[in-house]
Amino acid sequence: MISLPIEVQLRILKYLNFNELISVKQTNSYFNNLISKYEGELTRRKFHLISIRSIKELAYSDEIIDLRSTNFEFTLTDQLKEKWQAAIDKSTRLFSHSGKKLFICMRKKGDEDASYYILKLPHYPKNLKQMIIVRCWLERLFKCDFDCADFYNTVFNQEMINILFDNDKTISLQFNIKNVSLRAGKKELRIF
Repeated sequence: MISLPIEVQLRILKYLNFNELISVKQTNSYFNNLISKYEGELTRRKFHLISIRSIKELAYSDEIIDLRSTNFEFTLTDQLKEKWQAAIDKSTRLFSHSGKKLFICMRKKGDEDASYYILKLPHYPKNLKQMIIVRCWLERLFKCDFDCADFYNTVFNQEMINILFDNDKTISLQFNIKNVSLRAGKKELRIF
């Protein structure tokens, strides 16, 4: 397949689902680079729901994603390191809510009755390593598709997202969501 023109390779890769793409990506550095470069045009990981929940709401959830199990490829420039350190020193939070025990919850598409996948990102990143972890996981989430989003009394802190991505034009800094429900107290806004 390597000898085929890139346009043909991409056409073939578009027939693969997300898990198949990951398998091909791991075969060698050529496919890893090709799939990474054209990720926006290829199949995205699909989820039914994304939400931000408190620890009280997670009593029945099983799947906790291990943040350390993933190797992130990210180069931190000196300029970005300074900005991130200033955000750490200022205790800039990831979520707009001041509660300390908030988690990102996801449910796979076609698996609506199953428990959540829980992503425990640090609410107040305390060092550069935690900032890298938060940035890389947010980048992954921006590359997923979600049928629904349910945000109750909290959303992601836009200031932190701007600091983490520092005007990186190669990454779309938005979630791909079909239906959104935003709730604050007794008020609710639904966008379909």
